[in-house]
Amino acid sequence: MKEVNLFIDESGNLGCDGRYFLICALDIENNMLKTMTRRAGRIINRFKETKKIPKTKEIKGSYLKDDARVVLIKKILDHGVKVRYIVLDLKQTTMLLTKADDKNACYNYLVQLLVRKIVEDNPLVEKINIYLDNRSVKIGNRLSLKPYLYNKLVLEQLEQEKHVQKIDFVINYFESESCYLIQWADIIANSLFKKYNRHITKFYQMIKPYIVYESLFPAKNFGK
Repeated sequence: MKEVNLFIDESGNLGCDGRYFLICALDIENNMLKTMTRRAGRIINRFKETKKIPKTKEIKGSYLKDDARVVLIKKILDHGVKVRYIVLDLKQTTMLLTKADDKNACYNYLVQLLVRKIVEDNPLVEKINIYLDNRSVKIGNRLSLKPYLYNKLVLEQLEQEKHVQKIDFVINYFESESCYLIQWADIIANSLFKKYNRHITKFYQMIKPYIVYESLFPAKNFGK
């Protein structure tokens, strides 16, 4: 069975502050999952020891200094990690993202775009495991994401009389401090975000060889 694992985190704000919002997914093949989980823990914990950071303190990408960020990016990026991301230009959206339901709808749509590309590229995929930070996902979103993915990526395709592989979407929620791969996703998301938010491209260039999908949304008017 073809099985995919996506560890997802975001950078930016879906509210009124800032122009861009970025969602990043680390795509890890199922046969590499145990290896990458152990490796993620070793890298984070050794980094904490080196920097004399308490074991209980979570490393957040937004607080990393440049030299520490470079060290971690180099250690995180590996042949077992593929990077997928989508960045939304909030200035070009027609939806007013002020209410929780509106933000949830927008978040679901962006995640769906990431997952859709995987389904298109892997017609034999049967199971997609999605791992999300418990603190960044609202209660309503937790309840709606799985059926939303099923409706958009399975039922709508059947309505168009397309052949559709049966797909099991499994949504997992973790406290990020207890999931090292979500912490990795946070570091990579924030490093990519700097390209759009602050025009700092050196971290993007480090990550670029591992990017298998990137999308600027909406493509026609992005950044204008």
